[in-house]
Amino acid sequence: PGFAACVGALPTNEEAVQLARALQEKNILVFMASSSNGRSMAEQLAEEGIEMNWDTFLVPYGKDTSAAVYALNFAVRAAMTFGGLKPGNLAQAREILLYNKARVYAFVLALGVDPGVDGDQVITDEKYATAAGAINFGFPVISDVDLPQILPTGICTYEHVVSNIPRETIVSKSIEIRGLEIKVTEIPIPVPYGAGFEGERVRKEQMQVEFGGKRSTAFELLRGKPMGEVEDGKIEIIGPDVDKVEVGAAMPLGILVEVA
Repeated sequence: PGFAACVGALPTNEEAVQLARALQEKNILVFMASSSNGRSMAEQLAEEGIEMNWDTFLVPYGKDTSAAVYALNFAVRAAMTFGGLKPGNLAQAREILLYNKARVYAFVLALGVDPGVDGDQVITDEKYATAAGAINFGFPVISDVDLPQILPTGICTYEHVVSNIPRETIVSKSIEIRGLEIKVTEIPIPVPYGAGFEGERVRKEQMQVEFGGKRSTAFELLRGKPMGEVEDGKIEIIGPDVDKVEVGAAMPLGILVEVA
């Protein structure tokens, strides 16, 4: 449905993982660039063993702030590919910018502070300039630190710069400010889920138990039954549960689903 350009880093690795997972759950493509105090968000995720590539919706571009231009390049190419627009003179460039404002649902997350900057600034001039470039596309800037706010609408559909957003709500606030409409069914399970997780590989040291594949047999069967023979919400496990077997073991698995 859209993409986020994360510029900078979080105070802790744990918060970086939480932000990445929250964006993945919303099926938002994440580009990462720049750094804060010498640390990048991509480095934080790498230290926690998070897999980053196009399949997992987590794409690192580099520690330099200038690397954020690749995210804007992605937006330009979206306008040319899906909007049929052509590069060229200023008039054509304006059409590309307007297309992005109306059709490409992206936003910038300006994360963290830069120590040593002059005066009352909390980030470098280069980051301010990069944010201004994103705003020119119609992409709002949302930050967890005290940036000067630009709230009136104009170039962006809604606010331009919104700051001091709590990190635990920054994803939902960004979606609201950009005008994204995301329909994700909430499933009460204790792990994050979404299309962005399909590309992740489970490494051997992360595996509790393996079903199917080369080491065991596995199948799924769905069958219809009369209404009176189906109990809604009933789940029955036959055999040992996964926490009762040796770590790294392989087990056969049969999944039988009955519906009325």
